[in-house]
Amino acid sequence: MSFEGTSLKWSKYEKFVSEFGKWAWILGILSGIINLIWGLYTIITLASLPSGLGIYAMDASIWLILSGIFAILISYLIIKPKFSEKCAIQDWSFLLENWIILLGNFRFPWMLFWGIIMCIFGYGWGGIPILIPSILLLFAGPIKFEWSTKG
Repeated sequence: MSFEGTSLKWSKYEKFVSEFGKWAWILGILSGIINLIWGLYTIITLASLPSGLGIYAMDASIWLILSGIFAILISYLIIKPKFSEKCAIQDWSFLLENWIILLGNFRFPWMLFWGIIMCIFGYGWGGIPILIPSILLLFAGPIKFEWSTKG
């Protein structure tokens, strides 16, 4: 989809944003699988320590398992249909105009919100494939993103 006033800057980034965004959900699932496996491995390792000392150190392992499950679910249920598929078909109007959280007069893009959430649950790299295309779309995209509503 092309927009009036598409910047020359955007023409350099459009293919990258489309391709990188298209694969964001798979990288999110990969992040979740790694967290899940690492969490299970550390629980098994800690549980084998003598005298049950490992039981007290399982908090991080449980967090890894929960964050892994969360990252997998979010990637498949939200990132794939709402972000990755839209990037693949270059539906920038959906991402920049329709997929928005309205907080009074402030417009906040869902793609940025989910990128931050995936960074938290994916230990940084789980959300990077969402954040990089999102930031490029917001600040160098085909249309100027309006952070506030008119009036």
